Amino acid sequence: MASIDFDRALSTILSEDDPLRVRFERWRRFLLREVTFSHSESVCHTTEHVERVLLFALLLGRELEVPSEDLDALALCAVFHDTRRHDDDLDVGHGDRAAAYYREYETERGRTPDDRVARIIARHDRRDEVSEEKFREEGADDETLLLYRIFKDADAIDRYRFGPKALNERYLRTSAARSLLPVLRPFVLRLTGYEA
Repeated sequence: MASIDFDRALSTILSEDDPLRVRFERWRRFLLREVTFSHSESVCHTTEHVERVLLFALLLGRELEVPSEDLDALALCAVFHDTRRHDDDLDVGHGDRAAAYYREYETERGRTPDDRVARIIARHDRRDEVSEEKFREEGADDETLLLYRIFKDADAIDRYRFGPKALNERYLRTSAARSLLPVLRPFVLRLTGYEA
């Protein structure tokens, strides 16, 4: 089946005047203009994947009523998370490399990187129990752990790009991911050509 246009599909989820759509579009422009990818030949971890993760992170964050600045932190996690992959396999360590790229990007522009963002990016390619234990050892607050879980769910939901059975939904971490899945699953499947 043929995939459908992202912007047309997006309109089925967010109206043009929805403030979340405006925020998404701002971060989407940032992604397309500012962010570079090391593994530019990727077929799985593409700009389109990152756009969807960005959208899902914002939707989940809104559903869980995170503050505005935390929505922007989630957006940063999304746009930088797969930028320093070497391949399309597990590539454990690409999170650390992407976090370093994020820190460098902000520092070069005279801004202080958000430490929460860097740590979430760095740990997104590890198992939850390992990452969450490290967060706890560092004294991370509940808000940081929530952002980590939201981001991990946003990234996980896009596994549907590999087909209708590509995600084991039992492993979703947040109530928002479970409640929005009936909308987000068909969104990804339509975009990637699995469902018309």
